[in-house]
Amino acid sequence: MGVRVRVRIVIGSKEIETTALVNSGFETDTPQLLVPHKFILSNNIDLNVLEKPRVQEYDTAGGPIIMHVYPEACTINVVEEDRTSKSVKADLVISPVEKEVLMSDALTEELEIIIMSPRKGLWKFADDPQNKIRQSHKPKYW
Repeated sequence: MGVRVRVRIVIGSKEIETTALVNSGFETDTPQLLVPHKFILSNNIDLNVLEKPRVQEYDTAGGPIIMHVYPEACTINVVEEDRTSKSVKADLVISPVEKEVLMSDALTEELEIIIMSPRKGLWKFADDPQNKIRQSHKPKYW
């Protein structure tokens, strides 16, 4: 199942709510949010208003792939019924092949998300009460 959280993403003047997969295998030095190219198109996001991207190669399960990275181009927070996390600046990574929004391990850590059971989709915030366990959200594919 995986852990998926409801997030609010701000890119330029656009604010989008969707689900993101908490992906501990997406290892980065800086907080990064990977979004499918179709996410950009579906939300009419104008990448021309952002700083020029850098081109970077990522190793994936399907082999290496080149993606555009816009440093600190988005702000993200987790939105739950009972609370909203702090906002975190993240690099925006555009994937030509991925179908789901992915959070890097560094972004997950900055948002203070703790994975309790990846198979069952259980998680919590680091400062949640000890007995508080949150359920994963349904995936959103683009």
